[in-house]
Amino acid sequence: MQTTPPALGRAPRLWRSLAAAAVTATLVWTTVAGTDDDFPLGPMTQFAFSVSDDGGQIQSHWLEAETRDGTRFRLPMDAMGAGLKRAEVEGQIKRFVADPSLLEGIARQQNARRPDRPLARIIVVREIKQLRRGRVVSTTTAPRVTWEVR
Repeated sequence: MQTTPPALGRAPRLWRSLAAAAVTATLVWTTVAGTDDDFPLGPMTQFAFSVSDDGGQIQSHWLEAETRDGTRFRLPMDAMGAGLKRAEVEGQIKRFVADPSLLEGIARQQNARRPDRPLARIIVVREIKQLRRGRVVSTTTAPRVTWEVR
């Protein structure tokens, strides 16, 4: 035989209602005025856009490094590479462009992991794919910002 749980009193119902209203208000506010930094109570804007099939552009970024002997390579976007995931790098692009010295920490980490291959610079690279009728018709790749390692 199954028993019915006791009904909640007035105070617990009020508390739950206020908590639900606060979470809902926070979700609405961060969706309207928030950034990815507000996740999980904010938008994931890297997934919240669409690109026109005709004339749209898809932009992506990654990090490259150049050693003191001139060897250039793409930094892997994992814990063994730059120490950042690709989405984290893309989320920080505006900050890197405004203050390239923020790339110094990545260079230090890379140099600590691979002292045999000291870095001379870190480059934020941007790739732009132009679309026509839903197909890529051109791809342009260029450095967005460079940091000379100290």
